[in-house]
Amino acid sequence: MNAVEAAKLGQAVSNGMFTGYARANNLRLAQLYDKNIVSAMGASRQVEDTKGLNPTLDSTHTPLRPRALSFQDSAFLRDYRNNMLDIQTAASRLQEGGVIRDDLAAASTDPAVAEAKGRLQKAADRYQVTVQQLAKGQVDRSQPLEAEAPLPTASGSIHLETGKGKFDFFMSGAGMENNREMLENFAAKLNARDTGVTASVREKDGAAVLQLENSPGEKGSFAVKGTLAKRLGIETAQKAGDQEAVYTVRKNGGLEERFTSAENTVTIGGVKSGEGKDSVTVGGITLKLKSEGTTEIAASGDVMEGLADGLAGLVDQFNGTVDFLNHNNGGRLGVTNQLRRMGQFPVSETSMSLIGLTAQRGGKLSFDREAFLNQARRTPSQVRSVVEDFAQGLRSDAQRGMRESSGSLLDTTDYSARQYTRQVNTEAQQSPVNVLSTYSRNGVYNLANFYAAGVLMNLNA
Repeated sequence: MNAVEAAKLGQAVSNGMFTGYARANNLRLAQLYDKNIVSAMGASRQVEDTKGLNPTLDSTHTPLRPRALSFQDSAFLRDYRNNMLDIQTAASRLQEGGVIRDDLAAASTDPAVAEAKGRLQKAADRYQVTVQQLAKGQVDRSQPLEAEAPLPTASGSIHLETGKGKFDFFMSGAGMENNREMLENFAAKLNARDTGVTASVREKDGAAVLQLENSPGEKGSFAVKGTLAKRLGIETAQKAGDQEAVYTVRKNGGLEERFTSAENTVTIGGVKSGEGKDSVTVGGITLKLKSEGTTEIAASGDVMEGLADGLAGLVDQFNGTVDFLNHNNGGRLGVTNQLRRMGQFPVSETSMSLIGLTAQRGGKLSFDREAFLNQARRTPSQVRSVVEDFAQGLRSDAQRGMRESSGSLLDTTDYSARQYTRQVNTEAQQSPVNVLSTYSRNGVYNLANFYAAGVLMNLNA
């Protein structure tokens, strides 16, 4: 082989390699170009078909149309929007100073003793209320069991008939450590359903008792039946109405009056009209007696009280929205995004505790009103600043939630599948083994080596 032929051969090899890569790159560009053109033509054709501007298509062509929303999807989107708007409204009201309170609105200094609702006759009126005894409803108790007795075996059915309906339970003590654990397990299962009856375990002198009772002060009764009820010896220990509420009221430092009531919801401070049996109490303040103790009922013109009301309303709306999103999540991309936003609280945990807020499991919040008021009256400016930052943060999250597209809110594609597809595409694009990948270093080095080899063959020809 002479030098001329060797040179021609080296140049052919080099050009052939370069041509191969050039053709591959051109092919990739052509595919991308075709894909973009087809997408653009498809979008244009859809618009033309909708407007009736594409006469070139035959009668068998079906224009593309957006998927029609079902009734459930439409209802979800409407409720989602309303929840976002409600959070923004509650946050705005809180930033404006909270709930505007009535100067004559009654408030209790100790809501744990009695809650007050209503209006005073005069802003200077003050009532001292002492709860001596709460009204109780029906109480049923089991026979005492030795709390520490091991290996309990009681099992069977409990049938409850209450004002809310009929409820059936089947429970077993098998596998429990002792009688106390068994009865606590029974109580937890009974309380897991809204029967109107509360179950608890009372222990005294080493003996445990399962107790069932309806709401204090309710006149309604309930019935307990079933094989487990018989084995535990559950019987009525107190009938509804057997114990009345006893409380005293002293108005503006005057004489103390004693009252009784079959219920724990009572009225004070009303104006009586008529005489004898025909007398009727008009107006007044409604008290919900909650525990034994003393509290004062007075006018609540406190600005911080209004701020506490506004914060409580925002927390209730926030928790309701979290429940709504969790209930309607189902893998929806937009809902998952919004839950993630709302799970990142706008102020620190220390700041939240300063205004009585605590993060709960599931992304919800709890609000301690008394802790908020105590701190607010010590450092009002600091509390106001934290409240405004917190409200603004939730408002911003709700506004961002409003910008989620309908498609993302209804997209139920599995999140892990989306992540896997994205990862595979990225790896294929950036794989160093793939010569044609966008970021392949090996591809660049190989191409340079091929060029060098061709040059050397030309020089040595």
